[in-house]
Amino acid sequence: MVNKTLFQCPNCAKPLKRGHKQYFCSNGHCFDIAKQGYVNLLLPGHTGTGKPGDTKEMIRSRREFLDKGYYQEFSDTLNNMVLETLKTEQSDSISIFDAGCGEGYYISRLKQKFFDNNINNLDMYGIDVSKSAIQYAGGRDKDIHFAVASSYHVPILANSIDCILCIFAPRDEKEFKRILKPSGKLIVAAPGPKHLYSLRKFLYDSPDVIGQKGTVEEGFNLLLHKLVSYSITINDKEDIFNLFNMTPYSRHTDDDAENKLKTIGEFTTEVDINIRVYQKA
Repeated sequence: MVNKTLFQCPNCAKPLKRGHKQYFCSNGHCFDIAKQGYVNLLLPGHTGTGKPGDTKEMIRSRREFLDKGYYQEFSDTLNNMVLETLKTEQSDSISIFDAGCGEGYYISRLKQKFFDNNINNLDMYGIDVSKSAIQYAGGRDKDIHFAVASSYHVPILANSIDCILCIFAPRDEKEFKRILKPSGKLIVAAPGPKHLYSLRKFLYDSPDVIGQKGTVEEGFNLLLHKLVSYSITINDKEDIFNLFNMTPYSRHTDDDAENKLKTIGEFTTEVDINIRVYQKA
């Protein structure tokens, strides 16, 4: 059985169809489907030197931390905003694309939110430059089209997406504008000024306050802005270390601070996240 998809060939930009074991285009380019259900559409020229994306250890820590529900309040708020933004869509299917989807936590919860509201006409896609992340994502939800790919070379057809999610991820606004439908929405979630401040204060003598992040200007108009702010208390040493290990701070912290963090049995810190909804101009 062959199905049309919204993926495009990374070699020639022709539409990709999905067969039983491969994605393929009319020019004969083929891409194997992994056992977890994802496809690798990342070409060698789409990344710099070295292994792209987060490490396997960071991804594992993020998956375990998120699955404990510490960011569920943020995820629920995001899902409500997406549902409110898209529930009036009248098309045969609602196409949603998660750019930098990581291990698939947010988009899989979003899919369930739509299902809980009896909206089943979904066509959902997620990409990440990390193969390890997409392996987790594909194993989490087989109904979402996942691919290893870069957000700077998005393998999605032009003018095909109703809503793009960009959650703590890098973005190429020209690419986003290319793939969105004329009425398409871009929803960006980025750290607020106090996000994980207590953790940063523990690790560094004088942590900086995070500046304005997640703002998009050229080609988009801001429709809505919401700050999600609450505190979390972590009572498990492994969860505390997973939080640390899933952040960029794990790459820039000395051994003394890291070892000290491993001895703590309880830790409270802030969740402070900006969610902005943009309309394609």
